[in-house]
Amino acid sequence: MDKKSKSPPAAKRLIAPPREWGITGWLKCKWVFIGVVLAGAFLFFFFSNGPIPSEKKVPKKEIVRGWAKMSGNKQGKVIFAQPPKMMILNLKTGITKEVPGVITEGECTPKGLVRRTLRRLKGPLPRGYSPRPSWSPDGKRFLYRYKGSIYACDEQGNKKKIKNNRMDCSYETRWSWRVENGEDWALGPSKKGNVIQVKINDPTVVKTVYAGGDVVKHCEMTGTGTHIVYARKRDIFVAAVGSKSKEESRKISHGQSCRPCAAPDNRVAWLPVPHERYFIHDATSGKETGVLHAPPPPPPPPKKREIYRLNWSNHPDFAVHMYGSECIEYIHVRRISTGEHLFIGSGWDPDLWIEIKKSSG
Repeated sequence: MDKKSKSPPAAKRLIAPPREWGITGWLKCKWVFIGVVLAGAFLFFFFSNGPIPSEKKVPKKEIVRGWAKMSGNKQGKVIFAQPPKMMILNLKTGITKEVPGVITEGECTPKGLVRRTLRRLKGPLPRGYSPRPSWSPDGKRFLYRYKGSIYACDEQGNKKKIKNNRMDCSYETRWSWRVENGEDWALGPSKKGNVIQVKINDPTVVKTVYAGGDVVKHCEMTGTGTHIVYARKRDIFVAAVGSKSKEESRKISHGQSCRPCAAPDNRVAWLPVPHERYFIHDATSGKETGVLHAPPPPPPPPKKREIYRLNWSNHPDFAVHMYGSECIEYIHVRRISTGEHLFIGSGWDPDLWIEIKKSSG
């Protein structure tokens, strides 16, 4: 038999030669490991704030009954975002309608959560781009932010851009509607850290109402028109309207704090960390006058209570806020004096308007 035709015994053919790891093999193993680590990191960031939230709807009868009991059957409505839509809920009828032609940012859909995760690694979260609507005192129009611009709009979707180069309309900012001497103004932060009012019918007309130069995005004016509440990094300050220096301001917060808001009277409020309550102060004296605690979240409840983005209505005893600081879209209407709460559904950045009937006397 030819030597070349010989084959090894069957037992030897079944035994594979030992594998030797070359450079290519080790590189493949390394990249598999890196892929696993990156996938784990993505899942951690994605789910670190809880699972994808589902939209919660409340039956109309529950809203109507709860609001009538809380308010004494007043006429009221809440504007809020369900990105990419702007919505208005009539609390007396329980009917929600979309504002036609208005597009909003800050989505909290599954796609938005993916974007949230990516932006979390490189910059602001999508929630910062949400519209932050603000009712006019008569409840006929509202202000909102979209892609770095402020708009005045009515419920039919007729809108006008309010443009002035001094305005800071970047993410997280909120511009509120004020009426002064019968004229409509938008109040908010300037790019130089002041608080300004821009005339809505003629945005070239601007007034500086606080010139301390230390305002960071968040600021509002009390309904008395006498005080400004604002954020300076992680602290909250109150200043008299017309102040020219930050040394004239009074710090009212303690510890890490954010999200100041002003009442239609002379009170202001701020949010500490953790977000479990708002502290309420008299703007003139700076004295703490009350606390508004977070309500129990609707079932199935999250791991903790949280209150976020409180917005006072045009009525001094009523406000509205979101549940959480991430994509958990719970909205509660609140009565300040009693702490009562009414869950009305899902949405971002709510603002409440209530009809206040003038006394005939």
